[in-house]
Amino acid sequence: MKNLIAVLMMLVTPFTFSQSGKESCILGKTAQFNRLKKLTEINYPGDPKYDVKYYKLDLTINHTAKTISGNITCNAKAVQSGVTEIYYDFISSMIVDSVFFNGNNVTFSRGVNTVNIQTGTTLNTDDEFTTVVYYHGTPASGGFGSFMFSSQSGNPLIWSLSEPYGAKDWWPVKDTPGDKADSADIWLTVSTSLTPVSNGNLMEVVNNGNGTHTYKWKVSYPIAPYLVSLAITNYALYTNYYHYSPNDSMPVTHYLYPSSLNSNIPQLNKTPGMIEIFAERFGEYPFINEKYGHAQFGWGGGMEHQTISSMVGFGDGLIAHELAHMWYGDNITCKDWHHIWLNEGFATMGEGLVYEAWNGKGAYNNYINNEMNYAKYAVGTIYVQDISSEWEIFDSYRTYSKGCVVLHMLRGIVGDSTFFDILRTYTYDPSVAYGNATTEDFQAVAENVAGMDLNYFFQEWIYGENYPKYSVVWSKNSLGGNRFDLALKITQNTNSNPSFFTMPIQIKVNFLSGDTIITVFNNAQVQNFNVTVASEPISITVDPDNWILKTINSVVVGVEEEIQPQTFSLEQNYPNPFNPNTKIKFNLASNEFTTLKVYDVIGKEIATLVNNQMEAGQYEVTFDASNLPSGVYIYSLNAGNFKETRKMILMR
Repeated sequence: MKNLIAVLMMLVTPFTFSQSGKESCILGKTAQFNRLKKLTEINYPGDPKYDVKYYKLDLTINHTAKTISGNITCNAKAVQSGVTEIYYDFISSMIVDSVFFNGNNVTFSRGVNTVNIQTGTTLNTDDEFTTVVYYHGTPASGGFGSFMFSSQSGNPLIWSLSEPYGAKDWWPVKDTPGDKADSADIWLTVSTSLTPVSNGNLMEVVNNGNGTHTYKWKVSYPIAPYLVSLAITNYALYTNYYHYSPNDSMPVTHYLYPSSLNSNIPQLNKTPGMIEIFAERFGEYPFINEKYGHAQFGWGGGMEHQTISSMVGFGDGLIAHELAHMWYGDNITCKDWHHIWLNEGFATMGEGLVYEAWNGKGAYNNYINNEMNYAKYAVGTIYVQDISSEWEIFDSYRTYSKGCVVLHMLRGIVGDSTFFDILRTYTYDPSVAYGNATTEDFQAVAENVAGMDLNYFFQEWIYGENYPKYSVVWSKNSLGGNRFDLALKITQNTNSNPSFFTMPIQIKVNFLSGDTIITVFNNAQVQNFNVTVASEPISITVDPDNWILKTINSVVVGVEEEIQPQTFSLEQNYPNPFNPNTKIKFNLASNEFTTLKVYDVIGKEIATLVNNQMEAGQYEVTFDASNLPSGVYIYSLNAGNFKETRKMILMR
């Protein structure tokens, strides 16, 4: 799911923003939630006494009266003994007319947003039963909309969006993502002027001879309650096909408002190609015997309803994001909302993979760099601590951006080939496929495929907070025969949870004749490394391919001298004027917290080159002004009570 609240959040950050699927998915959800949220109504995780096997929704939707009526059949199996009462989550404002249990009309009562059913018999473990609940009323529009009566171009528009707790606002259900029905039927009766769209395959359209018709949709794969959906208006249908073998294809059906269909066809035509991209990287489309498609609706974003994503528009990012959810979110659904990053982080990563497939690694890197910028605003753990709040569950910076970046970092640790092996293995793993997963389930797959212990990684990034901030001091020492010892000292700022981050860090070592990449495994807050290289190092670059969510406070050259500097000093940069790089040297007479910053001529901070506690010594820092215009710049050193400022000229 992506909505527009994320757009608003990100527009107040100092980054250039272009709307993606993730942001659209989040924004509409939270905007309406701000107006309609009813946290006291959340009842999670549903009645634990039974396991749902099948739902049938047989509903008549009256767009004039803005009501629904009908019945919900549920086949289930008891998972406890001595059961004489069960309940479904169902908003109190809806009217229950009658309830049948195994064909018998039984007694029921209403709780706070529940319908409590007397079984009339005692159920024991594995006993199967069937209930039918008849009801009517005007559905609630809580959460991110739940069930809405609206209009488009003067025509009725009805739609649902049940994530995370909204299914109960319009039908009696065990409203938890952790209990999927094995299959479902969704029968929708509406005016013949309208087309009702839902999950799965359309099996039959029945003209009822009274100005209404019934569309019978059938879901043959497991489905979580929040993914059951309807979208109804005077749709125009456009169909293209995903060819998954030389002789087989799956329909990709697009239900759009008639006024907007033609202008969106070029975008809709990109969908089959995106399915191919994800099928190659994730495994085959998981609902291949049904369909994929889109239903345009009135919410400000997109929602990954199983096999038929509800969409406000059809930008590349939004199409990719909701499509990626078919694998991660719909096929494999987070077991509970604590682990929502397994849905949204994966779908956000999916956007970047489409850009990579279309435009190469550079496009992917740009996308990830933006997500990293957003992720730095994340507060708290990716594991959602408070699942009573939609704001917490669907926090854009944390659940979406940082969740995506975690997958990117995992890709960096294990390598491309192994990373996509992990994703495909996860897709097909029988313990989670068409079911539910926790972070630990995904971790187990990743460790098994990669053949390495990744517990440190998941513990610090999913259950920890913030990100590492590195300071690096390096020096070189000739070993003779053109061999050099490269000495590295890596220091991390103190963090709270974890106190420091354990990560493999790539270091690019630059020589006059080329460069090489070395990797050090940094598992201490202050750590020294010595690496032998086959030429004289000229400079180094920390994490050159941006695999780590981080800030680099400083990378400086430490010069060993017999006599330590006796005074503080800041030297003139060299060369000066420069284009685009220049070196800045400074001396520290004692251990001090030191900053070296660059400003433009009106005093706006341009860059922080050093920001760390540093030992006495002589240092050299390289300033890269590749992205700056020509002009005069000011650099300022602060170390204890010492402060000095100098000017430098960038001349292109």
